[in-house]
Amino acid sequence: MLKIIGIAVIISVTSFAGSYFSASLKNRVVMLKKMNYMLEEISILLRCRSATVYEITEALAADERFSDFDFLKKVLSDRNRPFRESWCEAVSENIPGGAKKSDMELLADIGRRLGASDLDGQISTINIWQSELGSAISSAEADYAGKAKLYRSLGVLSGAFISIMLV
Repeated sequence: MLKIIGIAVIISVTSFAGSYFSASLKNRVVMLKKMNYMLEEISILLRCRSATVYEITEALAADERFSDFDFLKKVLSDRNRPFRESWCEAVSENIPGGAKKSDMELLADIGRRLGASDLDGQISTINIWQSELGSAISSAEADYAGKAKLYRSLGVLSGAFISIMLV
């Protein structure tokens, strides 16, 4: 009886691990799409209202779509330091789920360059970031499509393999 319970626990744990890694791939796709929406919102705020960096950050923090980006609230709470420093530090401390290092570098770069040039320069920089994000989203979706099922299957199969080896 104890052996059966142990086998069930092993299969459950390895299946959970496979599902976890699969969900991590999906979280990256969702996070990158939210970053792209964020860039669209920044572009709109710049074009329509000529908003300052703090007005942009306030608008983004108030938007429900970006509630996963905890770094926005941190930037707003730390207005005694230069915006760029505050943004980069907040991004490095509050990494969204599923993000890769390259994703975080792009997110930090947004804060470094936002407000650093005239309106046209900022909008053209946003367009460049959006094209970079488009290719990152395509790559992440391809990873998810190709690897998510593999991770889930590998979790279950490795649990079954370990269980057979124990029996």
